[in-house]
Amino acid sequence: MNTATTELRPGGVVDSLLHPLAQEVRGLLRHPQRDAADRSILIDDEENILQALRAGVRLERLFHAGEETPSEGLLRALPPGVGVYEVARRTCKKLFDNDKVSRLFAVARAPAPVRLEDLDSLGGDVVVLDGLGIAGNVGAIVRTAAALGAGAVVLLNSEAADVYDRRLIRASRGNVFSLPVVKAHTGPFLAFCRARGLPLLVATPRGEAPVGRLAALPRPLALAFGNELEGCSPALEAAARFRVRIPTDPRVESLNVSAAAAIALFHRMPGAGSVEL
Repeated sequence: MNTATTELRPGGVVDSLLHPLAQEVRGLLRHPQRDAADRSILIDDEENILQALRAGVRLERLFHAGEETPSEGLLRALPPGVGVYEVARRTCKKLFDNDKVSRLFAVARAPAPVRLEDLDSLGGDVVVLDGLGIAGNVGAIVRTAAALGAGAVVLLNSEAADVYDRRLIRASRGNVFSLPVVKAHTGPFLAFCRARGLPLLVATPRGEAPVGRLAALPRPLALAFGNELEGCSPALEAAARFRVRIPTDPRVESLNVSAAAAIALFHRMPGAGSVEL
């Protein structure tokens, strides 16, 4: 690390689990403050931290362990006053215990929750995930949605999913900080769609329309995906303008929901159906 870059910053070495900062991090790992309005969160890995900074997330402290030192680019991006601390390798391993060990991570303030009404000005499609609680799946879909031009992601009835769970942040590659992600329940979401004339489509193996039809539909629309076992709720299916299916080999029972979302969203990209040789 270039000490000239950090000599005016607070910092030091965290070499014991009894250190106050180690206790703070351990508390966030063991007892995350799910969905609290004003709380601290953990962000792993440099790219995710940089994504958070670009999105205006307020970092409080940066930690590194062993040979995993922050790059000059990350250090230059840190706002004044953000402390940079080294964590002794043995302490870092004990700190994370049974969780995935991170050698470069930050403590930050969670952004304010996004509400359905905050989506009014978006021009892109709304990706709806009904009953998904696995952070890795949700995060992967957030990353895909950001890459393929969606305007937002709505998590319906996903009490188990924390928008700023460190696993979800990792799986999204930090895109959860720049793409609006809303938690909601079915009733208010359907009312939101009706009030704004937002067409709702549901992806299901029983769909009457092939996924390629998505390419011709105007923006924006809401495209819903359910979990692999149960699919979308009956209330969502009943409210859908129509249902779309992804043709697959009949020997394969189902697609992972993140793969299904990627295929459907690709068909929503401008020019996705054109071929140039």
